[in-house]
Amino acid sequence: MTARLLAYARISPGGVLSALGAHVTRKGWPELGDVAPGPLGLPVLRARWFFDSPFSKFGRMDPLCKAAVACSQLVAAALPADRDEVAQVGGTMLGCLEADAQFEATRRAGNPSPALFVYTLPSMFQGEVAILHRLRGRCTLLSAGALSGLAALATAVRWIEKGRARHVLAIAADAAGPAAQAIDPSREPQTAAAAWLLSGEGGRLGIGNVRYNAPRGNARELAPGSLRHGLTFVDTLEPLLLGVEPGAVWAGHGGSSVAFDIAG
Repeated sequence: MTARLLAYARISPGGVLSALGAHVTRKGWPELGDVAPGPLGLPVLRARWFFDSPFSKFGRMDPLCKAAVACSQLVAAALPADRDEVAQVGGTMLGCLEADAQFEATRRAGNPSPALFVYTLPSMFQGEVAILHRLRGRCTLLSAGALSGLAALATAVRWIEKGRARHVLAIAADAAGPAAQAIDPSREPQTAAAAWLLSGEGGRLGIGNVRYNAPRGNARELAPGSLRHGLTFVDTLEPLLLGVEPGAVWAGHGGSSVAFDIAG
């Protein structure tokens, strides 16, 4: 069974993009009412930008969860009615690093924060997404360095191909701030998320024939784009998906690679 792309969304320093079928919407941060980047490379995300009704819990989330949950909301209109059949695959390079660092600071100060502690789990954003959209399918989280986002997408495709899930929401997300910059001072802080909603039916674009650590062959090689960390290749893949450019694509980093085919 071929996996079909029903919807796609991306939140990054460049703004917000959502694609439901052939309809693509792009908005820069000034259009949403905020032009000042926050300490993690994005403006502080506001629930009113993504939700039609008040969502007070959103304001209490850590930046990783906010980015992932907001991205999931951008594709929510295409979610199937039977949420028992919707699985999740997450991809992240940094996980909860920033929340860990903030919580550790409160612990060292002698007043460990319960509000921060709840987010010291790299898969917490998947829990928040599952609660919000009432998803009850299988769930896994992958961390594969710069390939984390593409590995999540590829795994979601394989689940549908192998009949392990009828629909899969794949989310790649990283929140990078002071803690990440302390590890690698050469990189500016950047937070971003992307979501792909896949199904075994519908959709105008197919993704299949996933290959891990295979030779590139005649596949189109994806170059690193402007996004970083676990989303390193997400923005260079994006135009191929939105434009439905068929063919094989391949991305490699650090001796590992992932490849798959795009079909109309």
